[in-house]
Amino acid sequence: MKHNQLKRYIALSVSLILMVIVFAMPIHVKAQEETVLPSGLGLYEVRLLLDEEINENMKGMTTSVSGGAVRISVEDECVYNTDFGFADRENNLLVSDETVFEWGSVSYILVWISVLQLAEDGKVDMDADITSYLPESKLKDDLSSGTMVTLNHLMHYSSGYSDSFSEKMIAEGYAYPELAKYLETNIPKQVYVPGNVVAASDWSTGLAAYIVECVAGMTYADYVKANIFEPLGMEHTALLPDLSDNEWVMNARKEVKSYSMNMEMTNSFYHVPLYPCGMVTGTIDDLHILANELLVQDGNSRLFDKKETAETLFDATWCYTGSEDARIANGMFVYELGKPVYGFYGVSATQTALLYMEPESKTCLTYMTNEYNETLLGKEISEAVFGTPDNAKEENISGLRVYEGVYVPGSSPVSGKAAFTGFMSAMFLTLNEEQQLVMPMLGKMVMFDILDDSHIMLTNGNQGRMYAYADATTVLMMPATDYVSYSAFTYFAQLISLLLMLAGYFYSSIVVLLAVFGFIMRKINKSKLEESKFRKYHYIQCLNVTLFSLVFAFMVIMLMASSPVSSVNSTGIMYWLGSVMSLIYLLFFWKSGRNENVAKKTKIAYWTTAVFSVVTIVFAMLFGLIF
Repeated sequence: MKHNQLKRYIALSVSLILMVIVFAMPIHVKAQEETVLPSGLGLYEVRLLLDEEINENMKGMTTSVSGGAVRISVEDECVYNTDFGFADRENNLLVSDETVFEWGSVSYILVWISVLQLAEDGKVDMDADITSYLPESKLKDDLSSGTMVTLNHLMHYSSGYSDSFSEKMIAEGYAYPELAKYLETNIPKQVYVPGNVVAASDWSTGLAAYIVECVAGMTYADYVKANIFEPLGMEHTALLPDLSDNEWVMNARKEVKSYSMNMEMTNSFYHVPLYPCGMVTGTIDDLHILANELLVQDGNSRLFDKKETAETLFDATWCYTGSEDARIANGMFVYELGKPVYGFYGVSATQTALLYMEPESKTCLTYMTNEYNETLLGKEISEAVFGTPDNAKEENISGLRVYEGVYVPGSSPVSGKAAFTGFMSAMFLTLNEEQQLVMPMLGKMVMFDILDDSHIMLTNGNQGRMYAYADATTVLMMPATDYVSYSAFTYFAQLISLLLMLAGYFYSSIVVLLAVFGFIMRKINKSKLEESKFRKYHYIQCLNVTLFSLVFAFMVIMLMASSPVSSVNSTGIMYWLGSVMSLIYLLFFWKSGRNENVAKKTKIAYWTTAVFSVVTIVFAMLFGLIF
């Protein structure tokens, strides 16, 4: 009897437990479904949407990303967690929570956290001259010679320094310089007045990291480890160029390959000497820990001692010119989706990372992939979480013609020996009937959509602003970069001189080859050449133009191959020599060569060489090769 009674009690208890579970499950599911993300979509709907996007990607129906990982959190609770695709497709190695990815320019955030930590401790003044924090060196001397720059200028990417194209990447196995040495040997020109032009710059951000070193009395890598990684428990992230500060990460990175347009990249790994700006590598979970911690906007922050620092982290500290719209918040860019989101879209030499935060709802998204410069899937994911921007166009806006012209990115060198890279990145834009700024020289390729009298949109969907100054200077502003108007006369003069210089190279090199061939044939046949005292100057000048062109081509290759600025500057004497020899030829030609009694075709050759001598001098002046 007692045994049967006990069985009934057990059965009843089990039934009650099962009933609680059955009734509680819909309540729990319903509660999760009621969580609405900033996009306005419910959590359940977003999960289905992202699963579908990622599955279509893996089937090659959309963007065909090789592999990646996504994390979404709301109020520090992870609501979406997925790893997909291959870390190494050829060896069928799947992406997992132990796969490491490169942060690219998302690495910037660690620099600004470090600077804010030092500022709240009173160790740096954001408005003081940065040279006051630097030791006596060539770097300090060179920076002191320009217009004063502050940490606020560096944090808002408005120092006026062009970005150095040099030595940004070094193939694995080669030695890399210390941070201070790199900065000192790759000092770019200050091409704009500080505070006028915004342009994300690795060199300027790296300079801020070096100031952290100088003030803290330890390497930047050690500072970040002690003050960011360790307090947050980020045990699977490294940042030195060879990742030697974390052996686990260094070994894990060797297992990951990189891809571009669905093709394996020949070299999947590069050292970045300016490591604070692009070398950080780690698991997505570590990056997500950081994102969630940045959203702690009270006294519980593990990153900041003062409550005010955490509370004001997402306050706008820089607005678009001519408006009160937020553009930068303490070094973080503001992107306009359904709501403003804060963070970075980062591209390393081989991979892509995205960190977006929306502080009002405390929602954060991290997305990392071993696909180079991946934008399509990242755009779909971020819009599912944060919504789509308002891209409605206002019709028949007047006064837009003022925005036609040539533009260069604010980070591009527009003077000095690297000015050629600025020219190469320039865009000549005209306005079409659809209120779009297009590149007529590239088949009217659309670059910007004009939405109203101040808002523009890049073809990738990013929104920005445009502004016309009273002096007729115009600027197209995207979150991370200004596109600044550039003299159309100078641009087309450079373009024409480049084409003429190319023609001069082919002409001169052919003359030199024919002269050598003719000399050999005359020796064989024991014949003589038409008498001419000036011919030797003609040949010497053709050789000069040929060498001048080859030196310039070599310099361009060095710039694109990331050679040190010092090695680029070493070519300067060749441009001076080439220009002086061209001038001497012109003087000799005008004095005697043009009047020499020679055959007509020889006279034409002398005149042609004189024309290309002028081109050489003008070319050197227009591209800043002799200044």
